[in-house]
Order: sequence, then C-alpha cells, then structure tokens
Amino acid sequence: MSLPNLSVNRPVTISMFFIGIAITGLIALKLLPIEMMPNTSFGDITINIDVRGGIPASEVEQRITKLVEEAVGTVSHLKNIISISKEGNSRIILEFEPGTDMDFAALEVREKFNRIRNKLPPEIEKPVIAKYEYTDIPIVILAVTSSKRTPEELRKIVDEKIKDRIQRIEGVAQVEVSGGREQKIIIEIDPTKLHTYSLSINKVVDIINLNNANMLVGEIKRTKDKFLIRTIGEFQSLKEIENLAIAATESGSVIRLKDIGIVKNSYLEPTAFARLNTQPVVSVYVQKESTANTIAISRQVDREIKLLKEILDKDINIISTFNQA
Repeated sequence: MSLPNLSVNRPVTISMFFIGIAITGLIALKLLPIEMMPNTSFGDITINIDVRGGIPASEVEQRITKLVEEAVGTVSHLKNIISISKEGNSRIILEFEPGTDMDFAALEVREKFNRIRNKLPPEIEKPVIAKYEYTDIPIVILAVTSSKRTPEELRKIVDEKIKDRIQRIEGVAQVEVSGGREQKIIIEIDPTKLHTYSLSINKVVDIINLNNANMLVGEIKRTKDKFLIRTIGEFQSLKEIENLAIAATESGSVIRLKDIGIVKNSYLEPTAFARLNTQPVVSVYVQKESTANTIAISRQVDREIKLLKEILDKDINIISTFNQA
C-alpha cells in the first residue's frame, strides 16, 4: 500500500504519528540549553604553577618553565608556546591550530606533563592545567556593597552566607569571589628567643603543621558496614595556637608558641580588586555548566538574591552588574 493510500485509509493512525512527532519536538525544544554563544573553545591550554618560598624569576625559568616547555613542545597540532616566568610563578600558554580537538589536546598535554612532574622542584604547589571554553565566562556578575562595612567584612559575609547558596542552584558549575582580602593567621617568631631556647624555625613550622591536621588513622569493619576513624586536630582559636607546646627545657617546663612569638589575625595580600563606581566592593562570578540553560539559571539567581536580601542586614546591597541572559 502506497503512502497516499495509507494516509487516506488510516487518517487516525497518520494523525497520531505526526502528533507524536510534534510532542517530541516540543519536549526537545523545552529541554534544549539556551546560550548567547555556542560553547566553543578558545584554542588555548594554560599550565599554571605556583612556587613557595619566593623563588626569583630567573630560577623559576631555569628549574620549571624550561622543563615544562620541552615536555609539552611535542604535542600534536601545537601552534605557539608562550611562557611567563616571574617570582613564585610559572605560566605556560599553549596555542593550538584552528579545528583542533581541545579535549584530546588537553589529555595529551596532561600526559606529557606527568612525565616530568617528578623532576620539578618540591617547592611547587599543585599544577593547574586549564582548558578555557566559552562556558568558563561568567553568565552573571554580582557586586556586594555596604555603606558601613569594609571589603574584608563583606568578603567574610559573601563566603559564609552568599556563595554557598548560589553554588547550590541547579546548573551552576562554579562561583568565584573577588575583592576583599581573605583572613589569615600570622605567627611572628622572635629570632632572639629561638636562639635562647636553642630551637630552629624549621622545627617550629613542623610542629605547627603536625598539630593542625585532620587525618584518617584507620577503620573498624563490621559485617555490613564499617566506621572510619579520624583524628581531629585543626586549631579552633588563636589561644589554642598560642598554647601549642613546642619543646621542653632541661628543668621540665614547657615552651609554648606564645613564649617565642606573637600570634595574631591578619589578611592575605590582595591579588584582585573589585570596584563599582570607583568604590571597593566584593564581586561574585557565577559560571554555569556546559549543558545548563542560561536564562533559567539567571532567573534562579535573581530569585535567590531576593531571598538573601530578606536574610542579610539592611546595609548590604547585592547589585547585578552583568547578566548574559
């Protein structure tokens, strides 16, 4: 039976068939992610390595940058290598030819890098190998301002009350915070007192590290499950750090950290600044997952901001300075 005859003789069947196609199309249209631009890669892969101890740029280049350049220089479809060596940091940017499969390129770069990983100095932090795509650009940027609080106080509020709530929104991949210095604890050791007690700075640092850690020490197995045993040893206050025992004298008295130095609250050195109308603020950058709907996430962020305004103090304002939707 030909298609025209089938359509005439079985109109209900044909109608149901096309209605099914239309329903499937509507469902697919509703589930499709909406983006301003297609999720294309920029064609760059960056290897960023931070180094502890303030190593000068010339030594960073000799001991780190050159080794990494030689290792990743044979990657397929590589167009250019740009390296930047500065005090305490090495950055290598790999530019690839147009049309290169960046997922495969990133895999090959990691494989080449892992071959020389053990040859790098022990002072380096964990290397970051990043493949930047269009979805890495934030879809929403928020500015948190206050007429009464400092940027440092705002930063603490954002980290504790705002960041996590936005991070929990379905489809949000990452939330980054900029502006306002993060809090840190400074321990100033007196060299004269160290010499008096015949102590070395390395011994003091090792004792502090050993007493400020949560470690898995074992497990208790049962028939159907098991318990993990951990030692909880993180410092909870400045007083705990001050009273940390460092050594003992010949007479048996305990030398505590407060006896050889000063422990105080401070802030990290600023690495990024956020401004709104020339005034210092704290900015929140919201990045979405690659398959998420930009408009839907933007609406949920706006809804969350309205809820936050009811919870936060009246002097704190949250302003949307950029919205890709």
